Amino acid sequence: MSRYSARVLDHFQNPRHVGHVTPRDGLGRLGDPDCGDFLEVSVRLSEDHQRLAAVGYLIKGCPAAIATASMMAELVDQRTVEEALQLTDQQVIDALDGLPPGKEHCSVLAVKGLHLALQDALIRRLFKKAGLARDDEEFDRLVASGQIAEILRIHTCDGSCEQDGHEGCSSDSPPASATAAPDPIGNRPGRNDSPAAASEQIASVDSALNPPLPGRPAPE
Repeated sequence: MSRYSARVLDHFQNPRHVGHVTPRDGLGRLGDPDCGDFLEVSVRLSEDHQRLAAVGYLIKGCPAAIATASMMAELVDQRTVEEALQLTDQQVIDALDGLPPGKEHCSVLAVKGLHLALQDALIRRLFKKAGLARDDEEFDRLVASGQIAEILRIHTCDGSCEQDGHEGCSSDSPPASATAAPDPIGNRPGRNDSPAAASEQIASVDSALNPPLPGRPAPE
């Protein structure tokens, strides 16, 4: 008898929502396409940014990794952003009627890839709304240079630190690209990379996300 459930085999042999979402609002990548499991999740939000209008993925991995990515996409397609962010790896496992021992980590890859794509979509929208990035191209350059992660202190790695216990990868340490890559907008007039300026940028993003209600003063 197969060690995989019938539902796992179905999603492995007939994966749902495969491919890039075009156009997309957010992208999340995990792993190394040249070595081991690799997952790339893309999402497009509805016009009001409250719902997943489309979700897709590209994946390289074992049957369990492919099945969990397929089930993840099926569970969140057309759901609200809040519902998608609440998805857990155990919910994916349960929806597949379980995974064999030693394969449970595959569901973590799928859910984390989804959350990274949603994180990218939401932060991208906020930075553009607050005027911190003029368009998607400038936001992508900020991401590539490490400035987004540095400003917001986002933990960025391929997940290997959780598997291997690397001590050098922490949320308080900026990614290597933050110091090695040149600043693509460093010559913009009036640009200031001081801690005070970074705090002002974060406050601008927060204000865009949480505008004051009528009759209520803005937060200090």
